Amino acid sequence: MRTCLRTRIRNRETLLGAFVMISSPAVVEMLGYAGFDFAIIDSEHGASSLEAIENQIRAAEASGISPLVRTVGMTAGEILRVLDAGAEGIVVPHVKTRADASAIVAASHYPPRGVRGMATTARAGRHGMVSVADHIANAAERTLVIPQIEDAEALPNVGAIADVDGVDALFIGPADLSMSLGHPGNPGHPDVVSAIDGVVRDIRKAGRRPMIFTKNKEEVVSMRNRGIDIAVYSTTSIIGAAIRSTAIEIKALPPK
Repeated sequence: MRTCLRTRIRNRETLLGAFVMISSPAVVEMLGYAGFDFAIIDSEHGASSLEAIENQIRAAEASGISPLVRTVGMTAGEILRVLDAGAEGIVVPHVKTRADASAIVAASHYPPRGVRGMATTARAGRHGMVSVADHIANAAERTLVIPQIEDAEALPNVGAIADVDGVDALFIGPADLSMSLGHPGNPGHPDVVSAIDGVVRDIRKAGRRPMIFTKNKEEVVSMRNRGIDIAVYSTTSIIGAAIRSTAIEIKALPPK
C-alpha cells in the first residue's frame, strides 16, 4: 500500500507537488506517472465540480500520487465534501488565526477529535464496503490538514497556527502575500522575502513543515536553502510554458 503523504511529511521527506487547476483526471495521472509526490486539485481558482474532483482523486490513486484538494474557503461543509470524495487532505486558503486553524482541524476529523459528519457509504468509506472502525482509523491516520499563510494579518499568528494539534504543514502563498504586503506581483521584494523567512522560522519552531509555490529549479534550490523542502508547481504554468516555447520554436522556422 502506498505510504500516505501525512506519514511522508512526518518522516521529513523532501517532496514535490503541483496544483491542478485544469478539470482533467489525465493531468493528475500524468503527475503521478512522472514521479510527483502529490497533486493539489485546486477548487479555489480552478473550475472542477465536485464530481470532477472525485474523478481527479481516482486518477491520483490510480497513478500512485497523493490527492489533496485546495478548498475555496474553510466551511465545515466544504471540507466534508472533498474528504468524503476521497481526498487525502486539504489545503485551506487565507487562514489568519489560531481559531481558523482549530476550526479546520475540527472539520477534518471525526469525534471526539473533531466534528466531521460520518457517512461510510461515501467514496472515502469505499461506498460502505469497509467497517466503521477501519474507516475511522484510516481517516485518523491519513487525513492531512494544511492551512495556507498568505495575508499580512496572519503573520503575527503563524506560530500559534502551526502549533494547533492536527495541523501537519503550512503552505506559504507568495503571490497573495506580496499583494497583502503592498507589493503585488513582486514576491522577491525585500519586505516579502523577510516576511516569508519569518513565517518559515515560526513554522519550523513549532515542529511543522513549510511548503511554498515554486516556478523553476532555481527557485526550488533557493527555497531549500531557506528551509523549505516541499515545493509546489502549477501544472497550468508547466503546460503553458511548453506550449508557448513550442509555438515560438516552430514559428521561427523559415518558410518552405
